Amino acid sequence: MKETWVIYVYTILTMITALAIAAIDKKLLWLQLILFALNIGLYGVVAYMLIFKTGEEAAKLRHANDIKRRVIMETGDYYDFNRQGEYGAYKGAIIGLYASAPLLIMLLIQVILDIAGSDSAAISGVIGFTYGAFFLPIRCIDAAASVYWMLYAVVIIVAIAHVAYQMGARKVHKQEERIKRTNAMIYGNNAGKSVIGQKPIEEVVRENAKYAKHAKKKKGKKK
Repeated sequence: MKETWVIYVYTILTMITALAIAAIDKKLLWLQLILFALNIGLYGVVAYMLIFKTGEEAAKLRHANDIKRRVIMETGDYYDFNRQGEYGAYKGAIIGLYASAPLLIMLLIQVILDIAGSDSAAISGVIGFTYGAFFLPIRCIDAAASVYWMLYAVVIIVAIAHVAYQMGARKVHKQEERIKRTNAMIYGNNAGKSVIGQKPIEEVVRENAKYAKHAKKKKGKKK
């Protein structure tokens, strides 16, 4: 998913800001913590906006696909459509897990190295470089803190992705409900059914069926 790559790249970019914050004198730990929190907050806002848009697009695609499915059932004609990008209840959390996958893999390697009794300083360094926005605040508080504390970053990323995706989809659902209420006012109670734009879906199905028959007649004449 393109969203996971964008989030991952932005995660690395926030590491640069985190490094600048970590360079502040340790006597100003309180200032460091405030700036770290703001840095993570900015990361959360950008990630939220990105995935919110993804949730919107997915819900719109799901709505369009549902109309096509209905047309297929009503007419027997087949319409090809994109199923992969449409809305799914847990796709937001999946996006978050994909974005956290590098961190989870590194923590797994850390576990293996700890069990084997090998030096794992290199893994800590890589985690600090890639997920520094989350890692450096921990090390500023306690230089000897376990790298496993980084699991909190996974929780934050997955939570942001899931909530943003759901809220984006919810916006589209509310828009659809407003369209249904508008149609009910214009066309009466019968318009309370599923709609597209200002037309009841049943009308759209009939128009598609007529178009399909007309296309078949044209093909027959050409033969």
